[in-house]
Amino acid sequence: MRVGYFIINAYFWLNHNWMNKQKIEIIEGYLDEQQPGFFARTLARKIVAENPGLFDQTNKEIDYVRKAIRYRIGAVGDYHRKLAKNSGTLRTEFVRDEMKPSEYMANFMQRGETTSKADWHLPKHHKKVLVLSDIHIPYHSLEALETAIDYGFKSGIDGIYLNGDVIDFAKISRWEKDPAITSAVVEVGMARNFFEGISNLGVDVYYKLGNHEDRWERYILQNAPELHGLDGLQLKKALGLDDFEIELIDSKQVAKFGKLNVIHGHEFGDSIFSPVNPARGLFLRGKASTLAGHNHQTSEHHESDLNGKGVACFSTGCLCDLRPAYRPFAFTKWNHGAAIVEVEEDGEFSVENFRIDNRKVR
Repeated sequence: MRVGYFIINAYFWLNHNWMNKQKIEIIEGYLDEQQPGFFARTLARKIVAENPGLFDQTNKEIDYVRKAIRYRIGAVGDYHRKLAKNSGTLRTEFVRDEMKPSEYMANFMQRGETTSKADWHLPKHHKKVLVLSDIHIPYHSLEALETAIDYGFKSGIDGIYLNGDVIDFAKISRWEKDPAITSAVVEVGMARNFFEGISNLGVDVYYKLGNHEDRWERYILQNAPELHGLDGLQLKKALGLDDFEIELIDSKQVAKFGKLNVIHGHEFGDSIFSPVNPARGLFLRGKASTLAGHNHQTSEHHESDLNGKGVACFSTGCLCDLRPAYRPFAFTKWNHGAAIVEVEEDGEFSVENFRIDNRKVR
């Protein structure tokens, strides 16, 4: 091995010194101007073509220049490769027995962008939280909403989590528009009144965006893309959440209540839940203990694996009109309801997933 090493290095040393000093200076000048990721043969062709008075215009000359380039940047032999690595010089040609493919590709690729949102964690000081989902202002049921809030405080809650679709945004949806609602401004005004009231109840309030809130940004992107990102048009600003000290959780973020995942339900996409039992559909997709709204239906599903580890999934009822004009018989599947989640120090949890019927908790 050592003999082979000296023969290879002697060969390239002779090639390197075969060229006169002027040629070497020109090659080094070109190397100083190169960006990472260049090819030695391409650069060799360029050097030869741009210096016809000094280099022979032959393939043999191009090959000599290429070898001189590789020798100069440390792409030949272990010794010169180490020198190149220590000096920060990037190799330009992939040689299977000299480097890993990933080392070579590092010259051409950079780290990809990450678009996912980090999980949101319920602050540790909360022990019992009321989860309200699918209020759909201005199509809310005042009686169901009042019943849920009163029951939560009677149970000793120390926080409220609004789990998506608090606002309907019917006027900016792609569906048939309700003529009774004159504009999205009316909906925003009613929602601001709700947020102001609930923020004054003496407990922390958190607001997770659902698919109906997504309509706001989608409408701006489709109708005024030049204004997208403008601070004054952010939904958080329009609703005055900072003024009410309500923390916002992004539409695609997963909330962690200890070991329980809490989502709105649209994060998996459309039509992912079982039509018979939404909680079972949630289990089949999530494979972890999860609570979601979105389906307007109270349901639960529990399973354990062979090691005895249990998984519990819950879907909560809604707090909106059960007989909307676009779906007059929704009440045959939908029901009013909410949930109270208790979280212990070790992250274990319990869920009271209650139904509401005629102002009574069932």
